[in-house]
Amino acid sequence: MARVLSRRTLLGSLALGAACAAAGLVGCSDGDGGAVSAEPAATNPLAGKLGGKLVLRTSCSETLVNAAVSAFTEETGVAVRIVSSSDGDLLSWYGGDSAEGAGSPLEPAPDVVWGADPSWYAGSEALLEEYISGENAAMREGCRSVGGRITPVTRDVAVIAVGEGAGDGVEVTGYEALLDERVVGSVAMEDPSTSARGLAHLAGIVSGLSGQSADAPWEYARDLLAGGALVSARDVLDAPEREKRAVALTSEQRLMQARLLESPAPDSVYPREGSCVTCECTAIVTGCANLRQARAWIDFVTGKACQERLAAEAFARPARSDVAEPDGLPDVEDPTVPDRAGLLASWAHVLDGAWEPSEVAPEEAASAR
Repeated sequence: MARVLSRRTLLGSLALGAACAAAGLVGCSDGDGGAVSAEPAATNPLAGKLGGKLVLRTSCSETLVNAAVSAFTEETGVAVRIVSSSDGDLLSWYGGDSAEGAGSPLEPAPDVVWGADPSWYAGSEALLEEYISGENAAMREGCRSVGGRITPVTRDVAVIAVGEGAGDGVEVTGYEALLDERVVGSVAMEDPSTSARGLAHLAGIVSGLSGQSADAPWEYARDLLAGGALVSARDVLDAPEREKRAVALTSEQRLMQARLLESPAPDSVYPREGSCVTCECTAIVTGCANLRQARAWIDFVTGKACQERLAAEAFARPARSDVAEPDGLPDVEDPTVPDRAGLLASWAHVLDGAWEPSEVAPEEAASAR
């Protein structure tokens, strides 16, 4: 069970937001919309600071982004422009396969991208600069550089948020309990094709139920949708439909952040079938205009001071092995990288009604004999 946040913690978070606003930082909208900050003026090196500017394209939450960016600017003197994006659009920008000559005043070419797990970067390696953080050796198992181009920053865990009125008399302990007819119509999940949180839950369902049979996870997904579960194109904790949905498939970090604003706060349920753990990653864009600042960003967010700040202020599980978890969180497995292409191919068949079981049912096999 995630810890209950105190009023002191809430006031500290609000104070951080005010400080970020005063510094000219604008957080993203957790993957929705395309808000960008005002163009910052490049800073000059002072007192040994790097200075200059950086364009950050991110699908991470506002709480996470502001905690990292404000500290990065303070330490390095680099002015950061933040461009929000969905996970699905994280690696799409004007100019195609490189940042050189790309961008527009409304959507500038990024120097770095931050968000989603490594599976979202697969096939886009040509867009990414080769660079390994000097802190790479201090990372946890499963959190070290991926292919020399993708850098894990934090770990996140797929959890089920269960609010009041979620199936009277039904104890939600995991995915299978969601098929109860008293619960299924109150379930909301994010679209796995556009949301890393949605994909993590789909991976968890497949991993947790495939022991029954290869078809069991997809039969489950079919039954969940047929029962009235909502597939949202938006963050399920922010979507308008959320008022009617007492159960949301979200992430541990996102739910802890939501508890600052939502009362009564939903309970965190770690699925008994297993909680999928993934890493949110960052990377440098090939041909970026501010390479020195981009490399400084990679080293900074993997450094111990920033990792401690993200754990304390954004409730994020650190990628470093020498930084403690946020208080009250249970032990979890090492991060995994979902098979995004394979999962989405089967998911698409379920959505359009084309999916069919691949295995012969036992009674049909007996009949054939």
